[in-house]
Amino acid sequence: MDPDEIREFLTGAHETLEKIESTLNRLNETPNTAPTIVPVQQTQGVPEQATVAQSHGWLSRRDILEVRSELRKKSIPELHALIGMQASRRDQGVPFDVWAAAGGQPLAQAIQSNPMLMKAIDTGGAAALIRQDLEPVLYELYVREFPAWERFPKEPANGLVHAYNQITSFGGAEFMPELGTVTDDQSVYARKTTNVAIVATRRGISLKSQFAVQAGGMGYNPEQLELQGGLRAIAKKMQDTIFGGQSTDSGGTLANELGLYDANGFDGLRSILNTGRVKNVDPTLATPEDMRAKIDEACVEIMQQGGRASIIWAEPTEKTTFDLQQDKNIRYMDQRVEVAVGILTNAVNTVFGPLPIAVVPGNSIHSYTYGQDTVRDMYILDESTISMPFLGTDGPTVLDIPIGISGQLTHLYILFGMWGLAVKAIPFSNKVRVTLP
Repeated sequence: MDPDEIREFLTGAHETLEKIESTLNRLNETPNTAPTIVPVQQTQGVPEQATVAQSHGWLSRRDILEVRSELRKKSIPELHALIGMQASRRDQGVPFDVWAAAGGQPLAQAIQSNPMLMKAIDTGGAAALIRQDLEPVLYELYVREFPAWERFPKEPANGLVHAYNQITSFGGAEFMPELGTVTDDQSVYARKTTNVAIVATRRGISLKSQFAVQAGGMGYNPEQLELQGGLRAIAKKMQDTIFGGQSTDSGGTLANELGLYDANGFDGLRSILNTGRVKNVDPTLATPEDMRAKIDEACVEIMQQGGRASIIWAEPTEKTTFDLQQDKNIRYMDQRVEVAVGILTNAVNTVFGPLPIAVVPGNSIHSYTYGQDTVRDMYILDESTISMPFLGTDGPTVLDIPIGISGQLTHLYILFGMWGLAVKAIPFSNKVRVTLP
């Protein structure tokens, strides 16, 4: 980029930051807990008064979505510039004790029920801070690295493990005479839980490195680079677990269909969708099997159970193999669908109509041994029956640890999230095992 382009780029980033700055600042406001006396309706001639706490600093869900909508228009380089500018601020953040104890409720309400939080707010000196002002930008960068995250619905978890009902059958209905009695029926459920796992990484730079970058006149922000690296690491760990991990069977590895075992993780799609409805395809044969036909067969299994598939996720190699098989069928390749922000892909013609076939970045969909073959899965999902339970927030959260707190001259950031995976109707999703060379 020439100097004029650089100036124009930075000007655009500054204008965006100024546009949403007041909203970001309000995320980190300390609540005003001084009571306000508000008169209420008189009852039986006796005037009553109610004590109402003043507004808190946390934003509504609508406010957060509006900020994300504004950031959605920005390119990845612009988002990186924004995170660098905002991360360099030292006047932002909510004390960690306040954030943790509030548990998602308004801060003023949390302080009323726990007066000790006021002490945490009033305490002077350095303290670890939750940087809520960074979360909207980090969320946008996160979903650019991890497009599947944006498509999975999010819901607040209901405990350390999230309990939910998994539908195994939607029941039936009967025709009846005019004055007949309605026949009782119901869906069949299995009671399931998913662990709400904690995924985290600590990143930071030393005070010496900060001074060295400034003194050398180098045009980059080392904190920004570390935050970017931390986001990629969290996205990779979550993708690996969603598409191939599990926390149930200690005999699971990357090399078998159980999936890699991690007692602190949660069950992923490889093991959850290991059912008798899975289809197998071998494109390595002398006369290769048609992957599109097998995908459609797997979709038929979903449709016959009452599901409605909405997307196919594949490892880049399988996506390439599929595309090469279908090159002669241009009608399957010219249907472009946006599956996430700025991510376009072709659609597969199925019984559900055109389904987008998207890739999971990296090697998060690992190969494993099935019988005598080495295979890898393609996942056909009804996303309306899959959710990501969360504690805290539905995106990455940042804990800002100022220099000196750890006893070292290092400025640290802890990026973390608390998430699980709930598949609420296994028959509504399926997978295809693809044999590898």
